[in-house]
Amino acid sequence: MTWRELTPEQLLTFKDPLVIDVRSPGEHESERVLGSVNVPLLDNDERAVVGTCYVQEGEAKARLLALDIISPKLPKLIRTIIAKRKQGQAVVVYCWRGGLRSESVCSFLSIIGIDSWRLKGGYKAWRRMVIDDLAKADYKFKPLILQGLTGVGKTELLLELEKLGVSVLDLEGIANHRGSVFGGMGLGEQPTQKNFDAALWDKLRSFGDETVVLEAESRNIGKLAVPDFILAHIADGKKVLVTASIEMRAQRLVADYIRVDDQATRNNLVSVLELLKERLGKQRVTELKELAESGQLSELASALLLEYYDPLYNRHVQKYEPYDLVVSGDDCALAAKQIADYIKVVV
Repeated sequence: MTWRELTPEQLLTFKDPLVIDVRSPGEHESERVLGSVNVPLLDNDERAVVGTCYVQEGEAKARLLALDIISPKLPKLIRTIIAKRKQGQAVVVYCWRGGLRSESVCSFLSIIGIDSWRLKGGYKAWRRMVIDDLAKADYKFKPLILQGLTGVGKTELLLELEKLGVSVLDLEGIANHRGSVFGGMGLGEQPTQKNFDAALWDKLRSFGDETVVLEAESRNIGKLAVPDFILAHIADGKKVLVTASIEMRAQRLVADYIRVDDQATRNNLVSVLELLKERLGKQRVTELKELAESGQLSELASALLLEYYDPLYNRHVQKYEPYDLVVSGDDCALAAKQIADYIKVVV
């Protein structure tokens, strides 16, 4: 048994490989090859110590220090990789630049009789491949854009369309954010920009020249930037206007954005309302906070829609009139069928 090198492009041809990231947990969390598993040689603190040694005492001393730290861990690390590997599964190992960390793990796997591959150029080369592909923007799909005010059910429509076999690009799902001042509530942390780019790239690779439905988005979804070519698709694609009754919209807003299950979530809602003072005024925000604190969430949702969201987005929605199709989000299953039928006949 031995180990060999492969490029990021060659990795894409592998079916269900076990991709091992031997960098520290912090490195893996920040930026990683899609689907990779973190089996770190150094933890975050150890990596910092070795880095300090490298700066203060040079490369040779840093390598020896790293060896002292890593050596006792190797048997457990190799057993961890073996436990994660399915029968016959290809093992691909990477570090930052395809250097000593990944080479050492591949060598030890070879010693115990497990064939493996080292990713040439490491994560840095894989990231370059992703960025280059996104920069080329060589995607042939035909965009169909959902426009509509907050709460009309655009995200729910994407889910219903997927059930019907229609290709969708859920940018907010990939970004883990709903794209508004309340957009991150209840969703946890967003991915890093690099991980967002990679997930978007991977989804785009699954499309051919078919129609793909996506929501209209601005340049940023929370803290994440949307590529320019996606924004161009949003501007140029055919447009579907999604409408809904104020009652249904308020119901969705409560369910998706401002539902409060505990005091911490309620406090978060109140703190986000503080951000609206400039637009709604101090007195009105105080009144809205009282609605939140007293649990009058339907009233709060209706007020936010009519006083904050609609004035903010109405002009943008009106910009694209007349629309190619209009559907009601009061019944998203029916609206999805209407869109799917429209795609078959028109797009």
